[in-house]
Amino acid sequence: MTCASPIDHERVVAYWTADLPASEVAAIEDHLFGCAACTRNAEAIARIVQVFRAEPPPVISHADVERLRAAGVAIVENAFAPGARTPVVFVHEADLLVHHLAGLPLADAERVEVIVSAESDPRVMFHEPFAPFDRERGEVLIACQRHFELLGPPDVVFDVRVHAPSRPPVELRYRVPHEYPRQR
Repeated sequence: MTCASPIDHERVVAYWTADLPASEVAAIEDHLFGCAACTRNAEAIARIVQVFRAEPPPVISHADVERLRAAGVAIVENAFAPGARTPVVFVHEADLLVHHLAGLPLADAERVEVIVSAESDPRVMFHEPFAPFDRERGEVLIACQRHFELLGPPDVVFDVRVHAPSRPPVELRYRVPHEYPRQR
């Protein structure tokens, strides 16, 4: 069975991510109530959206890491110094890599900004203007998930800007190429 006037993909995604005005939500729900074809499509999109909602954000805290570990997530942690180009391998046994971006001057930081791009393509893939940070350890934690392999290039660059009231922002760069071994 097909639909004579299917709801376009972008509107269904916006519906499931709560990015539509109430008037459009009501119209989509009315359509889905009477259209099996669009309901099947909307359910498939909902499953994808739920996966992304369940995943941790790209920048996380130590408490987030402990909650994930307690929930049974297999985590491999790596430490990185600014300026170095340090490759990592996303081993089969890991569900999540946690990158400790260390060496940050956070003693007087009021906020930390994280920008993720690639060496091969400088367009911003992710930008978090208010990233959680660990002042005492001088680090920011990045959660790298296996499905990122499908979403972006392997030559990841993390630019971290530390904003403090007494000085101009300090920017440090971490080059972390990712390798994903073939599935067994």
